[in-house]
Amino acid sequence: MRTWIVIAAVLVAGLVVWARNNTYPGKPAPDFSLRTVDGQTVKLSDRRGKVVLLDFWATWCSPCRASLPHIQELSESQSWTDSGLVVWAVNDRESAEKVSYFLADNQFTFTALLDEDGAAMSQYGVRGIPMTVLIGRDGTVENVWVGYGGDSAREIDDAIQKALAEPRN
Repeated sequence: MRTWIVIAAVLVAGLVVWARNNTYPGKPAPDFSLRTVDGQTVKLSDRRGKVVLLDFWATWCSPCRASLPHIQELSESQSWTDSGLVVWAVNDRESAEKVSYFLADNQFTFTALLDEDGAAMSQYGVRGIPMTVLIGRDGTVENVWVGYGGDSAREIDDAIQKALAEPRN
């Protein structure tokens, strides 16, 4: 009996921590300021009124490498950019030099942010990468995808299109 009480207590504590740190649709997107690879500082709350796509990734992550060409396509879409889409690829604790080399080597031009201490990833409850988060014009999380494959690209595109169709604030 005592063992079951301990197990139940541990499970409840784990769920409380998970719920508090997990990003999910309808919840306000945690604000952050991060540095770009070229040294500029950007702040999420400065993009309020825009639709923001965050993609958490790392150079060593095979599924991330599979998803990044799609992130590149999204960042290059002039019609979506003109409609208010902002695409940021948030790197997981790698050096600016390593990320810059990786981007150049793969001809990626999207905006890469450096989460040098993992604070933004922690705020978003990132448990696996790639993790892609779509934030609506009102600053709330609209969708979250963990991993990449299958219908991920279509689902992300459809969600972006829906978010961009919503009226501007």
